[in-house]
Amino acid sequence: MARTALFLFPSPIQMPAPLPSSRRGYGLRHKRLRKSWAIKVARGGVRCARCGQLISPHEPWDLGHDDLDRTKYNGPEHRRCNRAVVTHLKEALIPEPTRHSREW
Repeated sequence: MARTALFLFPSPIQMPAPLPSSRRGYGLRHKRLRKSWAIKVARGGVRCARCGQLISPHEPWDLGHDDLDRTKYNGPEHRRCNRAVVTHLKEALIPEPTRHSREW
């Protein structure tokens, strides 16, 4: 019976530990820079580095990395603008299928 129970209820799969924030580009330098921008964003008048629109003091925002070099920063970006970039980059990297017309 013990064998049946083990078969029906296998042990959970061990997932790899996530990378530390510093390895993902969010180390001490990023945190300090974001903190300094947070004061300016809270006062208002800061524009999104991606779309150019004002970031509301109560709106979620990210400190945007350069798309090609994650060691560089663009400045504050609306969260929606920053996180939409991944989708746009993937679309740019995946080529459109070649379409051939049929000859009759």
